[in-house]
Amino acid sequence: MNPILIRATDADFTTPAAVGAPTGPQIAMTRTAGNTATPSGNAGIWECSPGRFRRQVPQAEFSYFIAGSGSFTPDGGETVSFRTGDSIWFAPDTQGEWDIRETVRKAYLIIG
Repeated sequence: MNPILIRATDADFTTPAAVGAPTGPQIAMTRTAGNTATPSGNAGIWECSPGRFRRQVPQAEFSYFIAGSGSFTPDGGETVSFRTGDSIWFAPDTQGEWDIRETVRKAYLIIG
C-alpha cells in the first residue's frame, strides 16, 4: 500500500461553522481541510476558534496540536491542558468538554 499524503493550505479549509454543542457564551467556530479516508478511519486537519463545547466524536482519535492552546476535561476526570506541539489520545466513547483558549489547529486520525 502506498502512503497517503494529506496536504492542506488555508485555501483548502471548509467554511467555518459553529460547534455542534456549545457550553459557553462564546460560540467556537470550526473548519477542516484534507479530510481523507484511511484504512482505519479518516484523517485531516481541524481548526477551532476559542470557546467551550462538548466533544462530538464517538470514535478513538489521535491528535497532534500544530498551533494553539486549551484544555479538555473528560466527564468524571481531570482536566488535560494542551498547547502547540502536544499530542492527545482519546479512547472510543470519550465524552467531555473542550475549552479552546487560543485558536487551535490539529492534525487528527479518527480510528473506527
